[in-house]
Amino acid sequence: MKIDSWTIKEELKSIVHLHSQEEQICSILKLFEKLFKGERLSFYRFSPIGYVGEGVALLDNGQLHALNYIRDDIRGLPAIRQAIEKKEAIYYSGKDIITQITSRYQQPYQLKSLLVVPIIANNITISYICREILNEDPLYPPQQLEELSLFGKIAGELLIQPQKIQHPKLSPRENDILIALANGYSTKEMTTVLLLSEATIKQYIKSIMVKLNAKNRVHAVSIYMTQYI
Repeated sequence: MKIDSWTIKEELKSIVHLHSQEEQICSILKLFEKLFKGERLSFYRFSPIGYVGEGVALLDNGQLHALNYIRDDIRGLPAIRQAIEKKEAIYYSGKDIITQITSRYQQPYQLKSLLVVPIIANNITISYICREILNEDPLYPPQQLEELSLFGKIAGELLIQPQKIQHPKLSPRENDILIALANGYSTKEMTTVLLLSEATIKQYIKSIMVKLNAKNRVHAVSIYMTQYI
C-alpha cells in the first residue's frame, strides 16, 4: 500500500466520530499497526510542563492494555526527547539503545531497537507513539521515517479541536492561562505575559482543574487539546 497524506487521512478520518479520546487513541494504534507493522506499540500523552509523558495504551500482539501507571520526565529519556523536540520520527538501534534508553525501557526481554513517532498539533508535540522491536531490526529508510512523521502530524490534527479556540466551560482568562500552560509556560513566566500575580494564576489553575474535572495540569492541557471534551 502506498502511504501518503491522502491514504493516512482516509484511514484516520473515522476517529473523529468516536466518543472518547481513549477510543481514538486505540484506533490510531491499530491503524499504525496496519500501515507500518510492529509489535508492542504504546501511546503516551505529552505536556511541555515539566516535559511529562503519561502512558495511555499499549497494543501488544493485537491486545490492548492500559499504561496509565507510567508517568515519566522526558528529560531523562534522550530518545523520546529528541523525537519530541525535532518533531519527527526517529529510529534507534544497536549501540543507540544503550546510550539513549534508560532503565524504564530495559525490559526482561531484549530490546533490539526502538521507533519514536511524535504526534504533532499546531506545531506542538501533544503525544508520541513508541514501537519496541524485539526480534528483527527493520532498518527504517529515510522515506519511511518521513511517512511516519506525516502520520504523527495528521493524527495530531485529528485529535485536537482547531475550531474551538475557547473552551466553553472556562472564562476568557482561564482560557488564556490554559493556552499558556499548553505552550509550556511556568506560573512565574505567566506573571509577565498575563500581568497577574502567581497567587492569582494558581487560583485560576485550580478553578480550571475543577471545571474540567482534571487530575492535574497535564490532564487539563490534554482535555483542552482533545477533539471531544
